[in-house]
Amino acid sequence: MEAVETSNGEEAIKCVSHQSPDVVLLDIRMPGVDGIEVLSRLGKMDGDLPVIMITAFGSIKDAVRTVKSGAYDYLTKPFENELVLLTIRRALNERKLKRRLRAMDSHAEERFSLQEMMGRSQAICSLEAEVALVAPTDFTVLVTGETGVGKELVARAIHASSHRVSGRMVAVNCGAIPETLIESELFGYEKGAFTGADRTKRGKFEAASSGTLLLDEISSLPFTLQGRLLRVLQERRFYRLGGTEEISAEARIVAATNRDLSAADPAVFRPDLYHRLSGYVIHVPPLRARMEDLIFLAKRFLDLTNQNLGKNVRGFSEAALDLLLGHDWPGNVRELCNVIRRAVLLADDVIDAGHLGPLRANGVEIPARRSLGGGAADNVSLKEIVRRSAVAVEREAIMQALQESGRNKAKAARLLKIDYKTMLTKLKKYVILEKGDGDDRQEREKRIT
Repeated sequence: MEAVETSNGEEAIKCVSHQSPDVVLLDIRMPGVDGIEVLSRLGKMDGDLPVIMITAFGSIKDAVRTVKSGAYDYLTKPFENELVLLTIRRALNERKLKRRLRAMDSHAEERFSLQEMMGRSQAICSLEAEVALVAPTDFTVLVTGETGVGKELVARAIHASSHRVSGRMVAVNCGAIPETLIESELFGYEKGAFTGADRTKRGKFEAASSGTLLLDEISSLPFTLQGRLLRVLQERRFYRLGGTEEISAEARIVAATNRDLSAADPAVFRPDLYHRLSGYVIHVPPLRARMEDLIFLAKRFLDLTNQNLGKNVRGFSEAALDLLLGHDWPGNVRELCNVIRRAVLLADDVIDAGHLGPLRANGVEIPARRSLGGGAADNVSLKEIVRRSAVAVEREAIMQALQESGRNKAKAARLLKIDYKTMLTKLKKYVILEKGDGDDRQEREKRIT
């Protein structure tokens, strides 16, 4: 452990803002700003920072005043060195415990495995294995995937499984902060650095110094700032805006994007920054690629919404499940969560198709029932609408695979990841026959409805 000494209150405040110490020993009587004022200002900067007050003028009044002001403990001179060391150890242990408790309270979901949060498909099992592999390291991780798949959940799982779990997980949405503010948000600024900077402010890099910094939507980071971020990642040091002292960039970086940065225009996203961020890449598959997780997730969101709304919706009707399974979920898990929350709000006993609103089955719009208890349009059941849409999409996929394979059935089966026997069965089912099979053109193009 390294000790840093300052000679007055102003220097102490500046030192804490730059160094982020684990514990502070603070004299009450100092030249300039006294210890009580410094204690108050340190508490505003870091409410969990343990400050041990020291004075040669001990009194019950001083002890009460310092404790009420947020001091961890109070020592009077002369004192034994062993007593000081014991008090410091207690303060450090308590700080560590508070951080762990805060992490558990703020991110209670992190106590669960990804399978318990996202599903039990093979895709999620593989995802969990990747997280377990990279989490204990200090690798910079790039999490990719479509909007709404759960990239931040994966990032939090990485943090929760790392040796930095007692530190903070700080998330920054690079696409939600104006370009004029993103630099000061990441790196902080000194008092007077620009108009309106009436105080020193720590940035997100400092806030996550002993933890993990998630740079969400990293593809939206302004090009003019990408060079500075690259330099920080390379040198692990930076300056606040308007600052002259280097600050260590100790946070572990996890970035997330819904774009393919490896193929991005170099004039939009720097290739060298991509290579620096992609120390390890984890791809989160879309919901439509792991539909076996859908019922699990729908039930999980149902239970959570029941709890939040104080309701007791029991489950889903068969028609509702058909509609959920027939939808292509362009918004992925986030869309599913919103749909289920709305359905629970509307339903009294069981979620029916009418509670789900209009959804789209694999790109084919499927209207919801006209009323919560009424029949479907044109006297066709919702289940039948879903079945017809699924048939049309499956047949189209087979036709496309045949075209890409040069009409080679075995190759088409491999493209679709089905066995050859299943391929032949589906060709017969959908009457997709080759020339010479004894069927005319009209029969070969016949659609099963």
